[in-house]
Amino acid sequence: MKRNWVRLAALAAALSCLGGCAFSSPEELYAVPRAAEDYKNLQDQIDRVRSAGAEYAGPLFGTNTQPIQLMDLDGDGVQEAIAFFRATSLEDPDPLKICIYRQTDDGNYEAWNTIEGDAPAINSISYEDLDGKTGPSGYMDKELVVSWRLSDKIYRLEAFSVTGEEVDTLLPASSYTDYVLWDMDKDNQKEIVMITLNTVDSVYQADYYDFQSGQMVLRSSAPLSGKITGLASNIKPLASYLHNNGIAEPAIFVTSNLITGIITDIFAWRDNELVNITLDPATGMSDDTFRLNTSISIQDINGDGYPEVPRPTALPTPDTISSLDFWQVQWVQYDLQGSGTVVSTTYYNGEDGWYLEMPERWQGQVALSRLDNAGSGERGVLFYPYVGEQTEGGGAAKPFLSIYKLTGPNRMARANAQGRFILLEEDDVIYAAEFHLDSGWDCGVDQMSLGNLFHLI
Repeated sequence: MKRNWVRLAALAAALSCLGGCAFSSPEELYAVPRAAEDYKNLQDQIDRVRSAGAEYAGPLFGTNTQPIQLMDLDGDGVQEAIAFFRATSLEDPDPLKICIYRQTDDGNYEAWNTIEGDAPAINSISYEDLDGKTGPSGYMDKELVVSWRLSDKIYRLEAFSVTGEEVDTLLPASSYTDYVLWDMDKDNQKEIVMITLNTVDSVYQADYYDFQSGQMVLRSSAPLSGKITGLASNIKPLASYLHNNGIAEPAIFVTSNLITGIITDIFAWRDNELVNITLDPATGMSDDTFRLNTSISIQDINGDGYPEVPRPTALPTPDTISSLDFWQVQWVQYDLQGSGTVVSTTYYNGEDGWYLEMPERWQGQVALSRLDNAGSGERGVLFYPYVGEQTEGGGAAKPFLSIYKLTGPNRMARANAQGRFILLEEDDVIYAAEFHLDSGWDCGVDQMSLGNLFHLI
């Protein structure tokens, strides 16, 4: 989709330059190229809508935000044009218009269908196969999933099929907090999972809509964790997979805010129903995924194609039992039954953009501190041997390892200073390290193995 629009915009600009004139307004940058044979009358169709009292109004968010988009909706191998408008007349009860144009046999475009909405803006639009049908050329047809934005916090979702002569509403307008399009039941067509947090009616759940008998039907619902205050604003629901006895099982990871941290609910399709696999029935919470640190995100830390949920714990500094400045993270991978397995344990330095796999003998045995020299472009993390509430051996703490992030014009010289060695080099950053032999603690790691344990986030 994006490539199609880039192609149109580039062609329009090229034709403009050949004609010896430039676009005179921002709206003309979105104009269909008048000289392109394939689109010779589409501009006329669009101008007709605008002259009747409408302006461009593309979706605000998502990957499809252009006011004119191309997509094969009916599966015939020929792209339709979808244009987004807002009526300028205050008397129009449905000011938002999604106008769909299809090509005729002679290559011209004609008005095909129009979807109207009573809202200030279109929040987003997606084109997905919801019904599993194919068009005359064997291509899957596409349904339109439209999010109407009523306000900053109120949205409604609808789904439409436009393959016939009239628009069919597959999903009537439904209020939601967030939603995911994902093939949960592995039938090769996507379903809609709507996340709803309705504090007025105390509804905190995920609803699973599947295509049946010409409609998107609510088939199953599952609760979110109780006591959540809202979805995490900086962590979108993640559609991915669970590693389940060698089989990839679709899942959706939904992270929400609590008063004291964040929590992740994992939803999967199991035994023909939507299930929150991490929810503890006794507490009504996904207690295993709770974390105090809100800055460490779910990610595929070991690169096996399955996301892990972080389980961070605060690490000590040489003179305190724990510090919220340093975090050891267990990365937990879940199966379809909700059982978690720790696949990696790391020290995670989000501030400097790197993490270190923690050898097993280090876990519970190290303390950390910082030694930064901002003026010289040097940020360092020092690792100390640590037992209980004091550094091993007592007395003044001595680090056994330092890892540096070096920036600035003399970073190479500082990376090669006596005792240091380079871990990783980028265009304008060098990561270096140094072992301190006077610490008296054999950490069991050498330069080569340290390099293998060190990774960028």
